[in-house]
Amino acid sequence: MYKIGDFSRIARVSSRLLRFYDEIGLLKPAHCDPQTGYRFYGAKQLGELNRVIVLKELGFSLEQIAPVLKNEINAAELHGMLLMRRHDAERALASESQKLRQIELRIAQIETEGQLDIDDVLVRVEPARRLLSLRRVVSSFEEARSLFGLLKDQVRVIYDRGHGGQLVAVAHSQDFEADHIDVELGITLRPNEAPVVPADSLLSIHELAEARMAICVRVGLPEDAHLVTAKIGRFVEFNGDVLAGPSREVFLQPPRLDRMQESVVEMQFPISSAGGAAAQNP
Repeated sequence: MYKIGDFSRIARVSSRLLRFYDEIGLLKPAHCDPQTGYRFYGAKQLGELNRVIVLKELGFSLEQIAPVLKNEINAAELHGMLLMRRHDAERALASESQKLRQIELRIAQIETEGQLDIDDVLVRVEPARRLLSLRRVVSSFEEARSLFGLLKDQVRVIYDRGHGGQLVAVAHSQDFEADHIDVELGITLRPNEAPVVPADSLLSIHELAEARMAICVRVGLPEDAHLVTAKIGRFVEFNGDVLAGPSREVFLQPPRLDRMQESVVEMQFPISSAGGAAAQNP
């Protein structure tokens, strides 16, 4: 049998970690001298320790490893756990690959433009949410702005004091035509919120699905949004993605109709990988 120090050198694991495994009951020494308290390990325990090390490297927690060592997990259950770890590893790898593409984009931007924009594009998964909204086809940005007042009036019929939800605009048109803008304007609802919408209301509740978004912030009028959307377009193409649905504008602060040039808005474009994207309309 080996003293803890000798076992540590053979196993290439620190004595401090061996003591910790003993304290939590994961790997207890084969013998502990009642007089001195010295821990002694047997050569057969090297296999158990190696199993702990391998499972840790595969991403298992100590809580998951303990029942494996005690043979409380059968082969089928271990197989399922490994499949989950593989899925987690694949997701982590995809995330790191995405980060690498973004780094390469920024390097290329500096090399071609000599600078890196402060208001840069980022990718974020937006959770599913519900909107209390109205939808119209309008013939100008000016007419679109009039929908803010209409939405406010309709919301006050349901909520006497208004509603504190975030304002979101969804552009449903597949093509951009300045005189034919299919826009939905609404406010976000809380997860369990269920407003009673009158039958004669112009509002309805609309579900926005979870989506992976390319996002950039713009400050100013929607007429100038092309400066930001062009930046998103370059970013999406460089990363090998494609657009995957209606774009959104999320107002980070409530807009003022008399000072729309000061609006702060997140421009959000749903994206997906080109390989997994559905066929786009010509």
